[in-house]
Amino acid sequence: MDAISPIAAILAFAPTLILMYVVLRKYTYPAVQQPFFSDPAFFGLFAIGLVSGVILLWAYTYLNWLNLIYMVLFAVIQCLAPVVVLNLKRFHGKSDTVFYGYGLGLGIGCTMAFGTIIFLGTAIMKIEEGSSIDLAGFVWLFVLALSQILMMSSIGTIIGEGIARYKPMEFAVQAIFVNVAYSLILVAAYNSAEIGIVFYALMLLALLVAAVHFYYVMYVKLSGVVKDVLRMEGKSRKDVPK
Repeated sequence: MDAISPIAAILAFAPTLILMYVVLRKYTYPAVQQPFFSDPAFFGLFAIGLVSGVILLWAYTYLNWLNLIYMVLFAVIQCLAPVVVLNLKRFHGKSDTVFYGYGLGLGIGCTMAFGTIIFLGTAIMKIEEGSSIDLAGFVWLFVLALSQILMMSSIGTIIGEGIARYKPMEFAVQAIFVNVAYSLILVAAYNSAEIGIVFYALMLLALLVAAVHFYYVMYVKLSGVVKDVLRMEGKSRKDVPK
């Protein structure tokens, strides 16, 4: 574990921070004079996400990843956890809640990715009697980690939108539908681990699903969602990024 921990930290935190910067840079200073969210609140939710991710990861490691029912139930819990955190009166009907959902999801995804790499990496080394993980092994571990970060951050954003629109459970159901589909692909991948090409193809498919969903939520929908919730608040801004 000691040997793999620094690598796991890089593979989990580097894409998390990159995604944080790439998405948020258009919505905060200096791109806009008045940021669309509070930095302290965002990083506070990100920190809560990291802690929530630890709790979810603890449960995740006790599941049978080959069991369809367990993984579907866990996918549902992953989507309900951000609802529990964000469904407070202070976040209702606020456009910045969408960004706080993003921060929360990023934190959860980052911790899940970090812990999954350590858990699976350590298991692989034990199975192979102390041998190190080869490059191909780290590549698919990174693919899994990145897909988790992309999926959880976009799910957090959807939940944030639901809270902002006063429809938390309606949007939670949308998130659950996508996360269950993603989880089913992972279950199929784990069950085909001994069939090399099928396993890698399914892992890439999981990454593709997570990446497309992330792009749709963060780049196709986000600016429109912010405008809609601002109108609900009786506010208007001409500097909402396209």
